[in-house]
Amino acid sequence: MSNIIVIWDSMLDKYVYWNTDRKNPESPMPLLSVDLEEYRLWGASNVANNITSLDWWARLISIIWEDENWLKFKQLCEQNEITLIPVVSDNPTITKVRFMDSQYKQQLLRVDYEKKNKLTKSDIQDIMKELFLQKPEYIIISDYNKWIINKELVDFLKEFSKEIWSKILVDTKPQNLSLFYGVYLIKPNLREFREMIGQKIDNTDKDIELFWKDFTKNHKTNLVVTRWSKWSSLITIDWNVSHVKPSEERKVFDVTWAGDTFIATISYALSAWYDLEAAVRLANKASGIVVEKVGTATITREELWI
Repeated sequence: MSNIIVIWDSMLDKYVYWNTDRKNPESPMPLLSVDLEEYRLWGASNVANNITSLDWWARLISIIWEDENWLKFKQLCEQNEITLIPVVSDNPTITKVRFMDSQYKQQLLRVDYEKKNKLTKSDIQDIMKELFLQKPEYIIISDYNKWIINKELVDFLKEFSKEIWSKILVDTKPQNLSLFYGVYLIKPNLREFREMIGQKIDNTDKDIELFWKDFTKNHKTNLVVTRWSKWSSLITIDWNVSHVKPSEERKVFDVTWAGDTFIATISYALSAWYDLEAAVRLANKASGIVVEKVGTATITREELWI
């Protein structure tokens, strides 16, 4: 079983389900009665969770602070059999609190707990030490554009991957694209791809193909663009194109976390000796299943192989 490490922006997701069956006697505001609270892994930790849900082995390097939310985060990693490699920093564990209507499962409000302090030299050195110890075959960078982004660390990862013949797969935001020149694969969604190329293209095979050659040439990488209901397009560094369509129509409830499932499944498939096109097709199937779920979600082997 291949050694996969997931790194970058790990977060804790807290869902608060409520109803409004009471009125506030002191004001016209409704009273929210809490029905249920639950916690889920988000960001890079959700990518790792998707890998372990496929009965595969994933390590997660996570920047944490030893606060109350960290204890819950650690507990969730243990429950989901994620091998957690914590790097203790001065920043609180990033936490998102989502207030959800119990009846309609719709989000009313999100409250974010985070500080955007940059990594210290000591933080970077700790991460480097762990990578030298683990020697991963695949490194997944799950970039949600939080304070963890750091050119020094990215440059180290790229040189390190060359030394040990590992592959870097990146799900990044457009503003950080230039950092990842020469990695094995970059996976934007269509909106992010439009920002990366500076063009308002339509969601068609023809429009994707207008710009893929320049992108792969300029960034020296394989490219996968996830395209919502039309799913994905793979453009390899040697300019082979595959447009992967869904095998069946699906009910789409939530596309928010499909990207995590997609890149997790690609890494799982590559580590199981799939070629890149076959890995993308499997990831396409996996994300097509997960969009039928509400909230932060994962895919299981049983669902994938039905």
